[in-house]
Amino acid sequence: MRKLILLVLPMILFLSCSGTRKTDNSTNNINFTLDQFGGGIVSLAEQKGKVVLVDFWATWCGPCRVAIPHLVRMYNEYKDQGLVVLGISLDQEKDVLPKFIKDNNITYPILYGNQQVAKAYEVQGIPTLVIFDKKGKIAFREVGFSDENISTLEQKIKDALAQ
Repeated sequence: MRKLILLVLPMILFLSCSGTRKTDNSTNNINFTLDQFGGGIVSLAEQKGKVVLVDFWATWCGPCRVAIPHLVRMYNEYKDQGLVVLGISLDQEKDVLPKFIKDNNITYPILYGNQQVAKAYEVQGIPTLVIFDKKGKIAFREVGFSDENISTLEQKIKDALAQ
C-alpha cells in the first residue's frame, strides 16, 4: 500500500492542473535549452533583454487549453514590445502536438519539455506560468489558470515590459 501511495501521490500533484496558486519568485533562474517544434533549439539565456512568459502545459490539461487563446493574443499584441512566449509541452506523446498547434492557432514557439526542466522549475501542476523580466529574473509565477486571472497575468507582463 505504501508503494502505491508513493507512486500515485506525485501523479496526483502533477495532474491537478485546475487549482490556482501564486507563489513567490524563489525558484532560481535555471537556464534551459530545448528542442523546438518544427526544428531548432531555444535557450532561455538567449532571451535576456526581453520579457519571457514560459508556459508549462500539456494538450490533455483543461486549464491549459483555456489559457492558450489568451497567451496567443498576448503574444501577438506584445511581441513587438519585447514579449517572448515559450510554451513548454510536457506531453509524453509528441505526435499529438502538430495537430493541436494547428487547431489552436498557436503562433508562439512550442518546445519539447521533459521531467528534468519541469523539476528544475518546481512544476507541480499545470499550467505553470513563469514571467521573466528583461534581466532574466523571475518576476511572476502562477500555477493553474482561470479566466479571472488573465488580467493579473497581462498586467504583470505590461509591468515587466515597462521596466
